[in-house]
Amino acid sequence: MKQNNKIIIVGAGIVGTTLAWYLSRHFKGQITLIDAHEAASGVTQHAFAWLNVSYGRPNEYSAFRKQALDEWRSLDKLTQGQLGINWSGAISWQHDREATQQFIDSHKKTGFNITALNKQQLQALEPNLFTLPELAAFSVDEGYVDPVYVTKTLLELAINQGVNYLPNTAVRTLLQENDKIIGVTTSTSRLYADQVIITAGLGAIELLQPLHVTLPIAPSPSIIAHFQDVNATPAMRHILSTPDMEVRPTTNGNTLCAEDYIDEQPQHSAGNIAQNALSVIQNSFIGTDTLVLQKAFVGMRPMPQDELPIVGKVADFSGLYIISMHAAITLAPLICHLAQDEIIHGIEKTALSPYRLTRFASGN
Repeated sequence: MKQNNKIIIVGAGIVGTTLAWYLSRHFKGQITLIDAHEAASGVTQHAFAWLNVSYGRPNEYSAFRKQALDEWRSLDKLTQGQLGINWSGAISWQHDREATQQFIDSHKKTGFNITALNKQQLQALEPNLFTLPELAAFSVDEGYVDPVYVTKTLLELAINQGVNYLPNTAVRTLLQENDKIIGVTTSTSRLYADQVIITAGLGAIELLQPLHVTLPIAPSPSIIAHFQDVNATPAMRHILSTPDMEVRPTTNGNTLCAEDYIDEQPQHSAGNIAQNALSVIQNSFIGTDTLVLQKAFVGMRPMPQDELPIVGKVADFSGLYIISMHAAITLAPLICHLAQDEIIHGIEKTALSPYRLTRFASGN
């Protein structure tokens, strides 16, 4: 691919912004990053943002996510530690000791750094826990980020490296000339480019429909609740994932909780689910009596049909590339780094081969 041309990225969530940053380090042409609203104002802001490996997935995908954690560390170095990553690790346990041991053994088989904790060891790491399981798993190399802060930091760095950022600019359609995508129409104008990269989450479905490309992705809702205690720091010191809760401290001293979405019934609203989660937290940790709910949201993440990322060219169209995935926070740096060479130089990366759209019959 030539170096003196134009790239448009549609969607300024953590994926689009991370991609813009990686591309801006090596691409000599013009990069335009477009978002219908503001950067990180979509599903990115409603992410739990736990940087982790997967459990119960193919070994190759677990290894890929393990590599993704390494890429986060590399990105942190390249940005001189500006991203505020917290590598405190994650503590988890299952519904019984046997299941927790299976979890630990599964991770160890893939070479992941995981440690078994007895009650005393867990108490030392999390002294505010009321009830302790007989066995817990400590994933030492996992961590978390503030996804909005990371996105905005990378955006600022990308702009400093020459990226043209267009917020509050809705992309209406893709411009097509025969089998080539040549740009986009926005709410205000036409923009032309040699390549258009779609990182718009669920918005990609509507953009690709006029091309008769059916994306095998669906909305995957989850509830994110923010809790605040003006009188104390977070009761937990690590990410905790248990049968009853998934919580972590935040970088600004609050408590974040992820809950399953049930349905649209009023009793299952984000606020009601969050209040129930607050009761669980208060029953689980010492010193949480004055913890209060600050806000709660339903986040709609894109979920590919087989739950694995979709990355690469869109079949039958030149100049069109897509990145769509459920685990966007964990995978964004690695996938964007790999995609960089594919987009700039046209060099297909073997590590991305399992994640092509062409693996779905509907994507051909």
